[in-house]
Amino acid sequence: MEVAGAELKMLHLRLAGLGAQLDGEWATKLSEQRHLDRDTTESAYWHAGYYQALADVLNLMAPPRVISDISDKSNLLRAAG
Repeated sequence: MEVAGAELKMLHLRLAGLGAQLDGEWATKLSEQRHLDRDTTESAYWHAGYYQALADVLNLMAPPRVISDISDKSNLLRAAG
């Protein structure tokens, strides 16, 4: 499936922002590679972030869902039910 232009732009902006942080102030912290050590806080955060990234991509690739109740128009992505 094709990702719409707005969603793709959002992903590119997110990637650019994270890339700047990773190349900047986070670079020295990452050089220690504590995220590779099992049972560490850093490893848990890394896996949580990776999990969320995969969930976000799958959500973007999923076909649009029809939302029957849009009475709360402040959030058009509100889950139905």
